[in-house]
Amino acid sequence: MMLQTLLQANPIEGFFFGSGKSMVVGGVAVIIIVGLGLWLWSMESRIKRLDEAATRQQKNSSESSK
Repeated sequence: MMLQTLLQANPIEGFFFGSGKSMVVGGVAVIIIVGLGLWLWSMESRIKRLDEAATRQQKNSSESSK
């Protein structure tokens, strides 16, 4: 009953649900969100490595100036 009301209220949603494309749209959205999450995770690890390298370099330069 509720789905029928939803389909009547918005013809675009009715098209997606009626033609079976709603699962495709949902799947693409999930793939994009997972991809962004993996990209952020890899960026975080790269930044962490750069920060550790900068800290080591700064520590080494301060020890050599003594």
